[in-house]
Amino acid sequence: MLHKAGKRPYSLLCYKRAGKRPYSLLCYKKYGSLFALYLGPHYTVVVNNHQHAREVLLQRGRDFAGRPSMVSHEEKVESGRGQKSPGSEEERITDDHVLMTAAEAFGAGVETTSTTLLWILAYLLHHPEVRTERPVCMSDRSRLPYLDCVINEGMRIRPVSPVLIPHTAMTDSSIGGHSVSRGTRVLVNMWAIHHEPRHWDKPDLFNPDRFLDNQGQRVTPSYFLPFGAGPRVCVGESLARLELFLFLSSMLQRISFSLPEGAPPPNLQGRLGVVLQPLPYKVVVAPRAGLGGRIQL
Repeated sequence: MLHKAGKRPYSLLCYKRAGKRPYSLLCYKKYGSLFALYLGPHYTVVVNNHQHAREVLLQRGRDFAGRPSMVSHEEKVESGRGQKSPGSEEERITDDHVLMTAAEAFGAGVETTSTTLLWILAYLLHHPEVRTERPVCMSDRSRLPYLDCVINEGMRIRPVSPVLIPHTAMTDSSIGGHSVSRGTRVLVNMWAIHHEPRHWDKPDLFNPDRFLDNQGQRVTPSYFLPFGAGPRVCVGESLARLELFLFLSSMLQRISFSLPEGAPPPNLQGRLGVVLQPLPYKVVVAPRAGLGGRIQL
């Protein structure tokens, strides 16, 4: 039987106790790696380790590929727009549908990518060791394993989505041998997975080296899931990774970032809104001089 967090679990998520990191309350050790609770009227299973997360996202990905009804969808239906009559000639995708979908995809990509860059820059101001000395392109990516490690570590230590978008069981299934009924919501706590001390040595320390093996080659642990996995993996993963690589490498190659004189380094706690955003910080930006003819990272 799943451990249940009580009759009034919504109190676990209140901002008064959690401060600006309410998702961290889903990591409480007393509830274990898998537990159930009610979020309002919705029976919800919370997944806090990568084994169960991979079961939900990959091994039983089709069982848990559902999504709960979103407010935007409900508003669309209530407004009457987008409705169709069975058998009518209007059963087709309209320009409004295409425009809305494109706008949502673009907005989501811009928000998450820009926030990830802000987090990485904040950590680089704490650890100013990364630099490059000539323009870079996509073909350089395989020759810059450490830069990819910096990006991965930024996504690990401060995931823009600490808890993945809810999944819904589309059929009766199970997680970790525990029965899960159809319609149950499932939350995958990416913050807990990416800060599990059993897998990440000193998880609160920014250390890109953790993504390199003994030969200096990039490795991707099975418990690193910044974009989710399975049928509901982020469809923009490849584009996001390329954007992060090109934006970050180009900025580091052309621009020098430093703290204003006497200013403290950025606060790394963050603020949870639609995504986990860094608190505002100040940075001095100056063009780099004396660029050489080779890459040094």
